[in-house]
Amino acid sequence: MFNSIDKTQGSLKQRYLDRLSNVIDNALTEYPRTMAVRVDFHLPECRDIGDSIAHEAYLHTGVMKRFIESLDARINAHLERKRRNDIRVRPCNLRYAWVREFCEDGKPHYHVVLFVNKDAFMSLGSYEENGTGLASLIQNAWLSALRISDFNEYRTLVHFPENPRYFLNINASNFRQVYDELSFRLSYFAKERTKSYSREIRSFGCSQH
Repeated sequence: MFNSIDKTQGSLKQRYLDRLSNVIDNALTEYPRTMAVRVDFHLPECRDIGDSIAHEAYLHTGVMKRFIESLDARINAHLERKRRNDIRVRPCNLRYAWVREFCEDGKPHYHVVLFVNKDAFMSLGSYEENGTGLASLIQNAWLSALRISDFNEYRTLVHFPENPRYFLNINASNFRQVYDELSFRLSYFAKERTKSYSREIRSFGCSQH
């Protein structure tokens, strides 16, 4: 349960807070040393503006499901490549939570938190196009989910906010401090405003185990 929440956000959905707490606890149960990563996803305009490349991103329902599946596959492939090169690797079962919100102009975007084994990924690596670390895996997975993988200029649709990483170590003296800092930041996900609820499109999703 979260002991630290951002009360400036107004009304918060307790069900979202409880599920976020469960995801963190499940991650720490499997990996006592866990890295949490905050990232935001945006959608392309998908319209021809003169000299731009005309394309049609796949924006139908299920984009977050496609992203998670793509990232999970890319993480496994990344670790397998290291294994084939005789590099010792640690297992990494991906966990996540996300919320779908709307800007003032009515355009949706996603706030996401990802949880990985810190012994498998200790950093995000380069944000550049040719990067091989976790950040690049995340960027490429989002483009894959939108089905615009051939348009690297759209990597900016993935935004890593300031201080995106949290290192949770249940045996560290600062564990409770880091946990509370993360829970305070993630309580933003549970705010009622800026969300739109419907049966067709989910506003919240998270890993179950």
